[in-house]
Formats: sequence, structure tokens, C-alpha cells
Amino acid sequence: MRNLWQDIRFGFRVLLKSPGFTAVAVLSLALGMGANTTIFTIINAIFLHPLPVEEPARVVSVFTTDERNAGGFFTNFMPTSYPNYEDFRDKNQFFSALAATFNTNVSLSTNENPERVNAQLVSANFFTMLGVKPARGRAFLPDEDRVEGAASVVVLSDGLWRRLYGGDAGLVGKTILINRQSFTVVGIAPPNFKGINVLGGPDLWMPISMHNQVVTGLLNSWFRERRALIIAMVGRLKPGISLEQARAGMRILAKQLEQEYPLANEKRSVVLLPVTEAALNPNLRGAGVLIGVALMGAVGLVLLIACANVANLLLARATRRQREMAIRLSLGAGRGRLVRQLLTESILLALAGGALGILIAYWSRDLLWSLRPPFLGNGALDLTLDGRVLLFTLALSVLTGIVFGLVPSLQASRPGLMTELKDRTSAPSHSGRWYSPRSLLVIAQVGLSLVALVGAGLFLRSLQNAQRIDPGFDVAHLLAMSFDPGALGYDAPRREEFYRQVIARAGEQCVLRDASIAENALFAGGLSRTVFPDGVDTSDRRGGKLTPVNPVE
Repeated sequence: MRNLWQDIRFGFRVLLKSPGFTAVAVLSLALGMGANTTIFTIINAIFLHPLPVEEPARVVSVFTTDERNAGGFFTNFMPTSYPNYEDFRDKNQFFSALAATFNTNVSLSTNENPERVNAQLVSANFFTMLGVKPARGRAFLPDEDRVEGAASVVVLSDGLWRRLYGGDAGLVGKTILINRQSFTVVGIAPPNFKGINVLGGPDLWMPISMHNQVVTGLLNSWFRERRALIIAMVGRLKPGISLEQARAGMRILAKQLEQEYPLANEKRSVVLLPVTEAALNPNLRGAGVLIGVALMGAVGLVLLIACANVANLLLARATRRQREMAIRLSLGAGRGRLVRQLLTESILLALAGGALGILIAYWSRDLLWSLRPPFLGNGALDLTLDGRVLLFTLALSVLTGIVFGLVPSLQASRPGLMTELKDRTSAPSHSGRWYSPRSLLVIAQVGLSLVALVGAGLFLRSLQNAQRIDPGFDVAHLLAMSFDPGALGYDAPRREEFYRQVIARAGEQCVLRDASIAENALFAGGLSRTVFPDGVDTSDRRGGKLTPVNPVE
């Protein structure tokens, strides 16, 4: 240990004696490690961040499968219908509690203009099943989802509570306006709880029995249809029940429901996944993993280029220290001792680069997050540089120091004693050999840089081609806006009148040639219904195909 401290102190002195070399090396490493830390921060938030629930290993998400629509992009893991959820909840013997969730948007009125926020309708056992206790107030009571429209209560997220209400501790027990209806705030969720999905998260929760008050359009009209797959299920396994037992038992229940309701549940079954695997939509998880691997590979390549660059600098610097190494060897120092000293200096450089890289990651994560898709809110991901990120950067720094410092250390620790201790003005030089370590490192650096440039070029070309995809209509002169009059309490006649006035006023604007109304925005998907091609027997459900439906004017 004493020798280690000696190496560290000596390494600091050596690096401080060459401030120019140290600055260039640290900056090169910091750029590479900052990029790696930034990408790992996002990967950590999506794939590695534990859900803030009690015993997450016992919590399971339940999805619907459909043999007739298997293999589609979003049809391998689907929600269930509310009537099916009620049957699964009441008949299963494997979950101590099975909860339902449904996501929607609502209009929240404050002292200023109404604001559209993300809401999640949940069964009353949602918070207790997850073992989540509100930071203030209470969760929902068991009877607050039994009578439709009878429980106008709401639990706010910590983020919404602080953003719109300034963290007012007296808000619990007061009423707020949601869709122009009064709801009593009964609780404030813990700061770290954003639901069971890693992307996004609701701003507030309310009992699922309030769907008639807050859900509008086709979604609400289909809410109790057994074929409408709109409800997500999550449950906690009973003590002593394994995931495999629950899977087998729930498949038997799904088979019973198929036999009891063949028109709605034909060829449908269920699949169970641990909630940690389902926190990111399992239909997208594979693509997400590939994107994460590609991003880490790209920034890893940048770090390898930086390592090759610093290794070349160390080799160039080693030629000036050969006499020093020769004197230390002649005084009895072993080669292993010299290698350890030189590696200590390399690791110190890497640690300094890692520390600066953390600062770069702290600044660049906000820039990278600003490029997110528009459907992700500002607080959709927790990009905190937590202990796992700092530990990753520390391990990466040590490994990087060994990678770029090993070859220069081995090269510098074996000088020719006779040559170095004598006058070297006439000594032959072998630095011109093509296979010298410096030449090989230059070749590696050029090769890695070429790969990085080719990859960047292909990415830009793919991005350019994606922008040229023809969607089948003119996007250059298209303007889109969204509104939900149903969320403001408009009944059907008032909604139709509102739409007529919007189209009429839009037609009066000289900048608009035409206008129309649609249930869903372009490329926003929508509810799916079974569609039968012409000539197919509609009495045979196997002939239909699940297809997104978008009512338009």
C-alpha cells in the first residue's frame, strides 16, 4: 500500500511537470468518456433503473396474445379488455391482487388556462398492490372503483404537484377541476414514483370507475366491450406461487374465457412477464436493446480512437524518459515495478479524463434529451447521474487507463541500458520500422477513425433517405393541431357544432385551402378493429385482420 501511494504521488508530480501533454491527453479522454457516460445514463434510466415498488420481483405484467394477429409490430404483447380483466381478477388463484390501468389525457384547470396532462385510470388496489405509499395523504380506498362515477378523487404526481401548485402542502383535501368537474385531491405520490413504465408516466391517477367523466369518443364507447383491448393488467404473485405456475394457471383461465365468449376471445390467450421486463413496452424492447447496443458501440469506438491517440502521445513521451528508466533499472528497480509506475500515471490520466467526462455528460444529457420525440414529456426519464452511472465511469476510467497505458509502459520499461547510459548522439534509431508500436497504433487509430467516419456517413445517408419517404400525401403544406372538446364537458351535439365552427373558421383563413377533422393525428395509430377483406366469410373470425381505425370527417 505504501508503494502504491508513492506511485500515485510520483505520478501526480510527473503529470504536473508536463501540463501541455496532460491537458491534451485528459481532454481527448474526457470527450470519449463523456460520450460513453451520456449514453449509459440513458440506458441506465431505461433498462437498469429499478422500479420504486415493493419487491418488484413478485410483480408481474399480464398481456393478451392473439394467434390471428401474431408477428405484428405491436400485436405480440397487447392489453386486455375490461370485462376480461374483471374475470381474471375474480377467478385467478395466483395473485394476491390484480390491478388495471388505462392511460388517457385530461384537461386540468388552474388559475390560468386549462392544461392537457397525462392521466391514468387505475383500479382502487393499484397503489396497495405495488406497495407504494403516497408521500402525503392517502391512496384510493377499496370501494372507490365499485360504483361508476361515484368516486371523484385523484392522486397527483410529485412533479405535477410542484410544477402547478408550488408544492402546496395544504392541497390535500381540496378540489381541483379536471374536465371541468370537481375532483378531491386525496394524495401526493412519492417523488420517485412515475408508474410502472420507464418512458413517460402519468401526471395524476384517478379511479377507473370515473371513465365516463374523463374518457371521450370511441374509447369510452368501447370501454366495456370484451373485444376492446385497452386495459393493462399488473399483479403481485401470492407467496409460494412461482411465475411459471401463474403462467400456466392464467393460460387455463384464458382458455375458459375463450370457450365462454368465443366471439370475443377466440384464439386469444395471455402471457406473463416480470414487471421489470415490461417497464419498457415489450413490443419495442428488442428494438430498444439494438439501438442501445448501437449507440454504445458508436461511443465506444470514439473512446478507442481517443485511447489510440493518448497511447501515441505516451509512446512519444516515453522516448524522452528512456534514460530515466535506464537509470532506475541500473539502480535495482525491477521491470514490473516500472510498469506499475507507468500504469499508475496512465490511470491517473484516465481518472482525470473520467472526472471531466462526467461534467461533459452532465451538460450534454440535456442537449441530447432536447432531441427526444415530441410524445415524451420533459420528465419522462430520470437522467440523474446516480451511483450506477458514477461506478460505470470509474470502472471505464480504470479500464481505459490500462488499455492505452499498457503498450507504452511495456515499451518504456525495457530500454537498452548500455545505449541509454552512454552518449546517444551516434546511436542507431529503429523508430522508422513500420511494425513499431507507434506505427501500429497510428494504423489502428486511422482504421478506427475510418470506421467511425463511414458509420457516420451511412447514418446521415439513412436519415436523409428517411426524410424522403413518401407517405402518400403532401406533408410540406400540412398543418396539424389537436383539441378535445369532450374533455371540456361538451356533449355530442356541442362537439359536432364545435367541429363545424372550427372547419368553417379555418376555411375563412386565406392561408388554408381546406380543413378536416380526425379522431387520431397522422401516424398516431388508434384503436384497432377486426376488418374482413371483400369476399371473406365474416362469420369466421379467423378471416379478419386487426386494423387501426381512425374516424374522420
